[in-house]
Amino acid sequence: MKIIKRISILCLCLSYMILSSCSDDYGANPFDNSPFTVSKLPKVLSFEPIEGKAGTEVTIVGVNFSTATDVAFDGKKAESFEIIDDTTIKAIVSEKTTTGPISVTNEKGTRASKEKFTFIKEAADDTPLDVNLAEGKDVTVSINEAANFHITNGKYENAWQVVDGATPAAEGWFIIDLGDAYTFDNIVTAWDMGAYATDYELLVSEDGEQYISVSHTTDWTTANTEVSGIFTVGKQDITLTSAVKARYVKGIVKACNSPWAMTVCEVEVYKRNATGGEDDTPYDENIAVSRSVTVSTNEAANFHITNGKYENAWQVIDAGASPMAEGWFIVDLGDVMSFNNIITAWDMGAYATDYELLISENGDNYTTISHTTDWTTNNIEPVGVFNVGKQDIKLGNLVRARYIKGILKGCNSPWAMTICELEVYKRKDGSGDTPTVPEDKTPMNTNLALNKTVTASSEFYPVSNAVLGKFDFYWAASAVGDQWLKIDLGEEYTINNIDIYWGVLNYGKTTEILVSLNDDIYTSICTSAEWVPTKDGEYEKQNIAFENTKTRYVKAKFTEGTLYALWCYEFEVYKR
Repeated sequence: MKIIKRISILCLCLSYMILSSCSDDYGANPFDNSPFTVSKLPKVLSFEPIEGKAGTEVTIVGVNFSTATDVAFDGKKAESFEIIDDTTIKAIVSEKTTTGPISVTNEKGTRASKEKFTFIKEAADDTPLDVNLAEGKDVTVSINEAANFHITNGKYENAWQVVDGATPAAEGWFIIDLGDAYTFDNIVTAWDMGAYATDYELLVSEDGEQYISVSHTTDWTTANTEVSGIFTVGKQDITLTSAVKARYVKGIVKACNSPWAMTVCEVEVYKRNATGGEDDTPYDENIAVSRSVTVSTNEAANFHITNGKYENAWQVIDAGASPMAEGWFIVDLGDVMSFNNIITAWDMGAYATDYELLISENGDNYTTISHTTDWTTNNIEPVGVFNVGKQDIKLGNLVRARYIKGILKGCNSPWAMTICELEVYKRKDGSGDTPTVPEDKTPMNTNLALNKTVTASSEFYPVSNAVLGKFDFYWAASAVGDQWLKIDLGEEYTINNIDIYWGVLNYGKTTEILVSLNDDIYTSICTSAEWVPTKDGEYEKQNIAFENTKTRYVKAKFTEGTLYALWCYEFEVYKR
């Protein structure tokens, strides 16, 4: 009897042990009809790497991953994940991650790793705005090491030149070490305009080994120059399409625009308030409406320039309501935007006969995009007390800017110059999302004015002599004083350089270049600095360089530079 009791107790104990081993997590599932079923819960066995920042890809190894529905780092969902097979998942760490275990969830439940993934939180970007990050920083160069510090010493009156001894080199490079990784979106290179690189590439790197190209220009030039010491300095202002983070900035310079050694006066690196990127400027929408405006005078009425109504206006008057000879306004678009059309609604009884429009990304450095001195219109619409005429200025290409400045001079009447509204648009050209720009077939380094139709303000010797390509003839004005010359190129071309060969005793002191597509409305694109010959001889060349401009008609206005009538041996127009 005792044996039977002992056997019964032993059987009960064995039954309890078998039943207690059956659970949802391990071994057989008691609710399955099959005699033995392996658990389907996921299990994380390991992961690699064990630490990382946002964007890091982590490979997770385990079991039962094929039906995974979620992956989390310390309970924060992964940015994304990919199931490779039943034992492997690749997951991307999100910005919201914190240090903790990695968990995988499937239809049966969630299981987490025993080990913790260490999240590395990146420090907030503390790059200062509008501060030259390159000033005073170390520079290495390919050649002429004694002068390398001039690239970042904050002065334009000295420079690094790409010379081997005293011989110009065909190409060279420099690398600026910013000392730490910074975020920036703007690089300004100050060149001597008598010797700048026509092929210029900028690259950046975080480690000084792997470089990425961020800009490559082959057709840059500018007419906006300033004299600093012995150099005529022009600034190549490059705004990157998006901000980059880097410690090293490398420049590769090739193909000088002259026989001299390429000359870099300074390289400046900035983080600006407005960073480029994907352009989301809307089409055919007035992006100036309701924007803030600052003005030179009559501040109480400044908002009328952008309030979307023609029946009220801003007038250029002083505190006593008397008309003023000139004034200006600045419209802040609120952000850097793209546009190619500016409409100014004037009261036609009091509009500016001299009207210049300029743009800027930062509110400090402005570039002229239009300058008209002879506009008018007969298309007039009465609105309230004003007779409104719209000056519709279509820019050749899209420009990007935050600030638009207007300078007004020379009213067409004794009254105060009156602006009813300024409108700014990004227009479509064609059906695509990006304006269609026809292929430019302008030949490079070819005199586009040769043997073209030319007229002038006066002639003692024929003005046609100025476009013959022969230096034994010249155009001579018939009188002393200011003169002008106008050339019909025959069709539309893109131009950026004009060479004028003056008689050394009969030259123009300053030259203003104006262009037109229709020989009706002319836009001033640049005015040269005062020029005088520097060599002995019969004639000497004056070069005037400016931004690429599309035109058919070129007009030059000259101010008298000597006591004699002007002599022009040759007037040449180029795209270089």
